[in-house]
Amino acid sequence: MQTQTHYDVCIVGGGIIGCSIAYYLAKQGLRPLVIEKNTLGSQSTQAGAGMLGAQVEMDEPSPLYDLGIASRSLYKELAAELKDLSGVEIELQTSGILRLAVSEEDRAALRARHKWQGETGQKTEWIEDEELRRDFGNLFGPTFGALFLPDDHQVRNLALLRSLTIAATRLGAIFMEHTEVIGFLRQGNRITGVETPTGKFEADQVILAAGAWSGILGKWAGFDLSVFPVKGQAVLARTLAPVTPFTVFTHGAYMVPKVNQLYIGATMEQVGFDQSPALQGIARILSDAIRIMPPLAKLGMEQSLVGLRPGSSDGLPFIGEVPGLKGILVASGHFRNGVLLAPITGQIITELVTGHKPGFDLSPFSLAR
Repeated sequence: MQTQTHYDVCIVGGGIIGCSIAYYLAKQGLRPLVIEKNTLGSQSTQAGAGMLGAQVEMDEPSPLYDLGIASRSLYKELAAELKDLSGVEIELQTSGILRLAVSEEDRAALRARHKWQGETGQKTEWIEDEELRRDFGNLFGPTFGALFLPDDHQVRNLALLRSLTIAATRLGAIFMEHTEVIGFLRQGNRITGVETPTGKFEADQVILAAGAWSGILGKWAGFDLSVFPVKGQAVLARTLAPVTPFTVFTHGAYMVPKVNQLYIGATMEQVGFDQSPALQGIARILSDAIRIMPPLAKLGMEQSLVGLRPGSSDGLPFIGEVPGLKGILVASGHFRNGVLLAPITGQIITELVTGHKPGFDLSPFSLAR
């Protein structure tokens, strides 16, 4: 039976963001409690591709681009650190991402991206069609060149989540599954804890990291948070040997090689909190994938995945303080970049909790933006 009712920090949400925050807090000697209404990682985390795509989806320089580059740079050291602490390999694959152009317009946009990302100091390589055919034969359908991003990597989402939770637990964090937060404790303008069906838990600091449900919980705490669910469907295909040595990404689809599997994703559907798999969405991503990489048609299907990403109106996450309220911080709205931004979000929230000035300007990610 749970006897402790006061914690240094209470984190609402046990996805990749909440568990990363717990790990970084525990590294600093704090004892966080993570409360998850289902099982850890059971929402968007389990359905994601695990891409560390700091460059692949960024159309222009932006605060999100800078934040993603900084977070991606943490992964090599984090992977080794977590392996030592947890014994779990997060399956960090460093073979890069190939962003295919599928039209002349797409080619022009990617050529421009190649230029500006190179000017910011990032590695980019432009590959013409002749080189693609020479090196990969008939692997791809019609293309108009490709942008190769050697430093955009990938991990296995659930392996990363497992390693974070094991490591954080060994450092003193507590994880409570199958426990729903049904309200917040409040004294004046300060949030002092949370209420659950099994009891109340007080905390010096509460962190709202509940993914697509953060907007609802924000209202319960007394503030507006523009986070909404975006349904994503994907497929895992069986592979005995890698179909591609790197992730292949283009409009409407991306193919991410895993150990003995190929992740094919993903839809983006604003259908509220509907998490049911739909044949139309699965058919669309499979059709796109086979058009882009015809050999995929011969693969066997292993599993369909569905999850609700936490979206925001401007595509930026919310990280930081809540105007007019003390005792609560927000880390939500990461949309398709939760795994990429997990380490930097964990670091930033830990800096805020411990009273240190964050290494990043948080105004672009402020609730007051």
